[in-house]
Amino acid sequence: MFELQARTSLVVYVSSLRQVRQLKRYGHVDYVSKRMRYAVIYMNDELVEETVSRLKQLKFVRRIVRSPRRRLAELLNLDQVTPAQGGQSQEEDEV
Repeated sequence: MFELQARTSLVVYVSSLRQVRQLKRYGHVDYVSKRMRYAVIYMNDELVEETVSRLKQLKFVRRIVRSPRRRLAELLNLDQVTPAQGGQSQEEDEV
């Protein structure tokens, strides 16, 4: 059975857009803002700490912002509902 991977997004602010191509090594580049000079990168949760430390060492990286989505889900008690369930509880799936 296919298993969902827990993923996290990082917003990486860069000094120049030329180096954005290098960010593909660290995760899936989903969006690049030319005007504000940042890229949104998605990666697996278990790789985030290691990847952030490697990204901070790059000269063209100005700032890295982690997505607050996981903390917001905990605060709003949205942990019970996952996108795979489509808003249905597990009791409804078993019926």
